[in-house]
Amino acid sequence: MLIGLSALSFSYRCGLVGRGTPRAVARPLGVDDVIALAARAGLRSVEFPLALLPDRGPAPLAALRARLDAADLIPVVDSDVADVEALRRDIPAAAALGARALRVLVSSVLEGFRAHIPGGWAAHSAEVVARLRAVRPLAEQLGVVLAVENHQDATADDLAAICAGVGGDHVGVTFDVANALVVAEDPLAALARLGPLVRNIHLSDYTAYPTSRGWRLVRCALGEGDMNLRAVFAAIARHAPDATCQIELVSHTARHVRLFDDEWWQGYPSRDVRDLLPALRHLAQAVRSRDDDWRTPWERGAPEEQICFYEDQQYASSLSYLRSIGVLPRL
Repeated sequence: MLIGLSALSFSYRCGLVGRGTPRAVARPLGVDDVIALAARAGLRSVEFPLALLPDRGPAPLAALRARLDAADLIPVVDSDVADVEALRRDIPAAAALGARALRVLVSSVLEGFRAHIPGGWAAHSAEVVARLRAVRPLAEQLGVVLAVENHQDATADDLAAICAGVGGDHVGVTFDVANALVVAEDPLAALARLGPLVRNIHLSDYTAYPTSRGWRLVRCALGEGDMNLRAVFAAIARHAPDATCQIELVSHTARHVRLFDDEWWQGYPSRDVRDLLPALRHLAQAVRSRDDDWRTPWERGAPEEQICFYEDQQYASSLSYLRSIGVLPRL
């Protein structure tokens, strides 16, 4: 299995959380630092936002590709919400790096709250298809796969429809395991639904805290939360064995999934309640109470060294867990 590291596991240390505020990290990690972390752990791939690159000229990109090759790491790179002009810049950069996939987002929606997206979700999805179709010839010419993510907004049906609408062999899916729950889907069923479309996977775990409106999902190390990761790995082996699988330990801000709010559901088509039961069972198995402190160190206002330690510890614990279950070889 092609286990790798997403730079977003270190979103604070990479300078993405708190950017432009007094709480930003003093000395951000760069892409070379993330590569070194992945290589030191014996991982097979690495994912990072192209926005972290200070220079996308031909020479710096060629030098970075050489460093990735020397570390024997398969690169996956990230764009942002699908935008034609941005993708026309990002696709050549991805090709220059030899990236396995270029991750693209459908929207900036978080926590599954699609009700207020301008024009409605169906119209927005159609616009995303049009944007991706506009850059499809360039992606095909340069051999870059556009991997659309379920980034707390899109369901498996949404992603399948987008891929079908764009067409061709150079569009697929980045599947985030925990994000399926954020749109009230069973991760295993969603992965089976998408099957061969999945080109890249984000591995994450979470702890769920009940609220009067649903659940808060809080980041944690792999194997320390409520996700049945052994079942996830079995499903990956069955449905997407060739996908890169990035350790991505998600947000420093808890995600409040308000499944009990009528307004939350206004962004979705009608669904049979029986389709929701697997996701609800996942969330309802949590044994925490509403009074438990769910806040991450960032949300508690902790100092820089504590937040950095939090990220480092979760990454180290995730590696240990993956080695303990045989997904990564023991060092």
